[in-house]
Amino acid sequence: MKPIQKPQDPLSRFSLAVFNMNGLLLRSGDRVTRSIDQSSARWQVLGRIGHGTPTVAHIARDMGLARQSVQRIADVLADEGLAVYREHPTDRRTKLIEITPKGTEVLNAIYERYAKWNRHVMSRLDPQQLKNIADALEEVERIIEKELNDFGSGKPGSDHTEEGDFL
Repeated sequence: MKPIQKPQDPLSRFSLAVFNMNGLLLRSGDRVTRSIDQSSARWQVLGRIGHGTPTVAHIARDMGLARQSVQRIADVLADEGLAVYREHPTDRRTKLIEITPKGTEVLNAIYERYAKWNRHVMSRLDPQQLKNIADALEEVERIIEKELNDFGSGKPGSDHTEEGDFL
């Protein structure tokens, strides 16, 4: 059987590079957090909790993950005393999740370790080039998010009104 050729168009190459980079970032996050019995997944969820009082569903949407995956991690963080569930003031069907003082200590410890890793990696990168890449990535993110939000909406100005338009 003949191997499938990798796509060479710019958006496909970009997407594959982002997927590969995501994997590398997760591996580096696991390395940063390993010595304090954490992981990249826990760091991501704890970080989201530490920067507000979201719901599990909100965290999952923001991270592009299944709610059940985030729920499992949030439950472990709560069991370990790093987070606590609170009643949602306007929606009894869901709970808010908040970071605890112990969770803040762990998150700060992760950030300290990450700062060392960051300095090491940045010594090998051009900060301006990295800023330009981040700016471009954020622009692609805005465009794709808008397309996904407009897709099938029937909004005036939306080029695509049915899912089959892309198939």
